[in-house]
Amino acid sequence: MQRNKTQVIEDLNKDLSAIYSLFADEAIQLIDLADQIIHKAKFDGFTEKETYVVTKDVDWSFLESKNENFDLFGSKKIIEIKLLGVGPGNKGSKALKEYCVNPDSNKLLIVTGEGLEKKQLNSAWAKALEENGVMVVEPVLNKNSMVGWVEYKASSLNLNIDSQAIRLICEKNEGNLNGAIQELMKLSLLFPNQKISIEDLKKSIADGSKFGIFDLSNVFLNGDKKKTIKIIESLRAEGVQPPLLLWALSREIYNLYKVVEEGNTKSIYGPKYYQDLLSKRANEISIRKIKSGLKDIAEIDSSIKGLSDKSPWQSIRELAVKF
Repeated sequence: MQRNKTQVIEDLNKDLSAIYSLFADEAIQLIDLADQIIHKAKFDGFTEKETYVVTKDVDWSFLESKNENFDLFGSKKIIEIKLLGVGPGNKGSKALKEYCVNPDSNKLLIVTGEGLEKKQLNSAWAKALEENGVMVVEPVLNKNSMVGWVEYKASSLNLNIDSQAIRLICEKNEGNLNGAIQELMKLSLLFPNQKISIEDLKKSIADGSKFGIFDLSNVFLNGDKKKTIKIIESLRAEGVQPPLLLWALSREIYNLYKVVEEGNTKSIYGPKYYQDLLSKRANEISIRKIKSGLKDIAEIDSSIKGLSDKSPWQSIRELAVKF
């Protein structure tokens, strides 16, 4: 069944569904909800987590129970599938539909999709997920709805921000959700436990950071490892959290994968200079390294969610210099 984000959060106080599918134009719209579902799952005894970033050659056998050897106490596992701009393909569609018919009680399936076309959400595999679990489809944010989204994010960070300041954040970032979050994180460090006025925000902007999240993306694609690490440390000092940095790096690595696989940048949205930069970098990196990077992204995601002993920050640094 289809639910909105608020309803799903309320439902988590009761029971978990066996299947969740979460879709939005940008992944950052889904991070909070996915984290809350995973937190509830950990409380309910799901002690392991595997994340699969879907590419055309992914092996979908991980959804099959016959290959699992559960221990005497019934080990429970979270399976997270990430669709980045593309559907699951024919094999994935078949695997998802078959799984939905008979979900494994020892698994919690979470499918997240960003930037999918509307026709994908009307396909048979999406309908199977909706009919056999809980589906959330976040609307594309526009100039008006972004105000409510920023207010929600500010509240989740325990920020008390004046309405005029909220509107200024929206105007300044012009639909850039990651820029808005970076601004909120900075405010939480500068003005803890106090009402934040528009004057406070203007001061924060005037004292603006040297680097932004998209500076990280550009420098990473240029292959400047030293400056990439410098920006990561600068953003960390400003309070930017690992999920936002991982999102930025994973976006570029997955775009590189698409360029290498398709041989062009036709499916990549962005200005010409960005597409040219991707093409140039794709010619310099092996597909093996890119696939290894996608695997690293899944492992870092698990460490961020507390399902691995690895340090998210150290792993992000290692991922950045890998390229």
